[in-house]
Amino acid sequence: MCLSTETPELPMHVVTDEILTRLPAKSLMRFKCVSKLWLSLIRSRYFSNRFSKVPSPRLYMCLWDQATIGDNETYTLAPLDTRPSTSTFVVDDNLPDPAIGGYILQNLGGFMIYVYRREPHIYNPATGQLVGFPLRSSDHIIVPPGGEKVVTYYFGYDPLSHKYKAVSLISVFLEETKQVISSVNYIFSQKNKLGYWNKAALTPTDFCPHMPSKGGISIDAIIYYLALVDRDRFVVVSFDIRSEEFNMIQVPKLHEDAPVDTPDLTLLELGGKATLCDPTNLRDKGVLALWTVEDVRSKKWLCKSLVLKPSQLPLVDSITFRVKGTTQNGKVFLIPKDFLSPFHILSYDMQNNDMRKIEIKGIPDVWFNMGEEADLHFDVMFMDQSESPIYIDFLSCFDWGDGD
Repeated sequence: MCLSTETPELPMHVVTDEILTRLPAKSLMRFKCVSKLWLSLIRSRYFSNRFSKVPSPRLYMCLWDQATIGDNETYTLAPLDTRPSTSTFVVDDNLPDPAIGGYILQNLGGFMIYVYRREPHIYNPATGQLVGFPLRSSDHIIVPPGGEKVVTYYFGYDPLSHKYKAVSLISVFLEETKQVISSVNYIFSQKNKLGYWNKAALTPTDFCPHMPSKGGISIDAIIYYLALVDRDRFVVVSFDIRSEEFNMIQVPKLHEDAPVDTPDLTLLELGGKATLCDPTNLRDKGVLALWTVEDVRSKKWLCKSLVLKPSQLPLVDSITFRVKGTTQNGKVFLIPKDFLSPFHILSYDMQNNDMRKIEIKGIPDVWFNMGEEADLHFDVMFMDQSESPIYIDFLSCFDWGDGD
């Protein structure tokens, strides 16, 4: 009897569903060159939805000198160790594209969304693809003497349809009085393979002019962002990706005599809900105030304060921190307002009331020795999930709607 020495061929569904979906995203980028079939498969929405998103925590740090156009760097940092009392992240890569840098707006499904030279960009760290988002023209907006125009962009994701959507807010305010004169929201739509901005139609009667205060977040197909109505009134605006309906809820005072005008307010996702975090009293009293949106439609809030353990007060009593994002398991990151050497950030586990120091190593010394003539800015974002094979194609990734 003659035995066959041929190796049995694996069924294609085993290759695609059981092997390719478990590989790192960077490997998949190389495998796109195998054939047109593999290229089409890896770039398909079907494959992206089945891709096994293995957690690969990383920090992304942007540094730039506002006084020197184009002088910026963006670094990726990987965890070096996880000792009980502290952790260390070390710079292991410098993203090569000079256009990658600036304030990071959102971390959305493995995408980094940020503003560079006042223009929004979308970057996929796993694939290395960088795309400039189509801008909303605001030339028709009239700005009176002493006024200023602000254009802001927000992005959201619908986990049921696996679609993304973008919203833009154009507002005009008076610099001296901080009075918001006008604002209008636009939604990006697509028709006949062309994208364009539509003015939002579904806004409630109490939807008043507002100016963006901080970047937005996306939770269960709803985009939230923090905005200023006037000098001492904040609101949280929500946009339902499915119904395209806007709602507005005024930020309450944590205490009856507490001022609302807190520039350090940051909007986060905690426990699946939009939550405002106020670190105003963190340095002096070790107190972090939280205001959670319980129900946007009925305008209900849940307010509480967290008090640090006495042993952890030395972590915050000499440096002023600002809140910058959360992890998937609910830890809040705080970054210093000033760029100091040695540089470190804080991780606060609210569930266990435990704060830890994270050391950042490997930042080039040139950034710490720029001199008084420099106008140094920096931003830091933590990404639990930085592995996504999705190819950034607006007409396939974003749910543009039907248009007019």
